[in-house]
Amino acid sequence: MIKKILVAYDNGNKAKKALEIAIDIARGSQAEIHIVVSAKMPDYISSVADFKMLQELESKSREYFAEVMKEPEERVKKEGIPVFSVVLDDRPGEAIISYADKVGIDLIVMGSANRGKVERFLLGLGSVSNYVLQHATCPVLITKD
Repeated sequence: MIKKILVAYDNGNKAKKALEIAIDIARGSQAEIHIVVSAKMPDYISSVADFKMLQELESKSREYFAEVMKEPEERVKKEGIPVFSVVLDDRPGEAIISYADKVGIDLIVMGSANRGKVERFLLGLGSVSNYVLQHATCPVLITKD
């Protein structure tokens, strides 16, 4: 039975779609929703920024996402669904898996990769959704456009 749903949220269209799907599922199963985002800078930024700059960027990222999370949190509350929103500090994939395990999440809902194949090839970036699929101990629902 699904009682705790985690929605990985980055304010993109795919994340917004994932939230709507999670709301539909939560309504039917009387589940709570945990909206999570990571303020951690991507590795390609961490590799070129000095420590002080990286700390400042992550602090600004945390502030930005704390503000961004208000809208989806209100959207869930409007449906009468219990909601928790959390800004995490680990790499996105690792943060999602760690939080899901710690809280006992029954289902993870998230958008598919935001980057195209060419970007991933050129920049050497992995996909958070792929990481979560490979490491999650609960079911994962990936939304598409």
